[in-house]
Parts: sequence; structure tokens; C-alpha cells
Amino acid sequence: GQFVPDYPSNPGQLSYELARYSGVFHFNHGIGGQMSAQVRARWRRDVLAEEYDPGDGRGARTLPAGTRPSLAYLHVGINDVAVGMVPLQTLQDNFTYFAQTTAKLGIPLVVDNIGAYLGMTPPMIEVTRAFNDWLLHELPRQYPNVRVVDYLYWSSGGTNDFLKLAPGMFADGVHPNIAGYTAFAGYIHETLKLPAGAAVRY
Repeated sequence: GQFVPDYPSNPGQLSYELARYSGVFHFNHGIGGQMSAQVRARWRRDVLAEEYDPGDGRGARTLPAGTRPSLAYLHVGINDVAVGMVPLQTLQDNFTYFAQTTAKLGIPLVVDNIGAYLGMTPPMIEVTRAFNDWLLHELPRQYPNVRVVDYLYWSSGGTNDFLKLAPGMFADGVHPNIAGYTAFAGYIHETLKLPAGAAVRY
């Protein structure tokens, strides 16, 4: 019940696996089940390291005072589509906010697009496809600090089919298993070693 900002990550978590590549500690501020608006509400505190209380009971600071992240990694969006059926414009507004605020502080922002999910319906796919296209091709043009990782490509086993999951990589219809997160961390690492735009597969 107590928030511990430097609680060690475990193998199979992206924060742990990515830290193995970089040698830099990753603060894991992901909260399962949240939508982009909920992440936005706590963004200033949990990502930008500001003194700011969003009223969630965790106080006004979750990162060490006087620090600024050298990079922010964002994996959110599937719940907007699968749970909230959030309008495309709202998704775009939230992600523009993430890009704009990190750009202002000179923080690189790495963003996953929305991946495969076995519960996708045609309306969900329509919104997700439009959002992914915008995220891959438009947002980085406006904000050069943004790099996009093609999670759809990885999660679908290279098919870009929203209703297919990479074999052996998932614990259920949407969440990777430990082996999946470990493999995806390797995919992220390889993507970020390439020049911007080189890993876009659409």
C-alpha cells in the first residue's frame, strides 16, 4: 500500500529488461488498466519530475527532487480503445500533450503504438488503425524528440493483423508473458539503434 519509487523491477518487466541494455535504472510508473487520460493526469509528477499532486493519494512527488529523466518510455492506449472507446481526437490530444511537454524539457519520448488484441472489434480496429497511422507518420514530424516503436508489428508476429498474436509470446489475449516482454525489450533495443523512421513497417 506504500509507493516506493526505487522498488527494484523484476525480470520480465520492461523496466528491468530495458535497464539491462542501457545500464541505467528505469523508474517503472506504469499502472495496469489505465487509459491515456489517467496517465496524462499524473504526467507532470510521474514523468516530468515536477512537484505536482494529481489527487490520486500518492502525493506530489514520485521522482527524486532536482532530477529530470533522460528519457521517457510510454506504453498506453489499448485500454482507451478496448475499454473506453475513446474518440480518436482525444487519443491524439493526449499523445500530443505527452510529446509537447517532453519536447519543452528536452526529454526524448519513446512511444509504442497500439498492438494486437484478440478482443478487437471492427470499430476498435478502425480507431486503432487511424491512431497508429497518425502516431507513426505525423507526431514525430511535429515533435522530433518522439521515436515510435511498432508494437503492432511485434505483437502480431510481423503480420500487422490486430487479431493475431505472436506465437508463444502472450499470457492471454492482450498481455505478453515473461518471455514476451523479454523478447519485446530486445525488439525495442534494436529499433532504437536504427535511425528515426527506419523501423516503421506499414
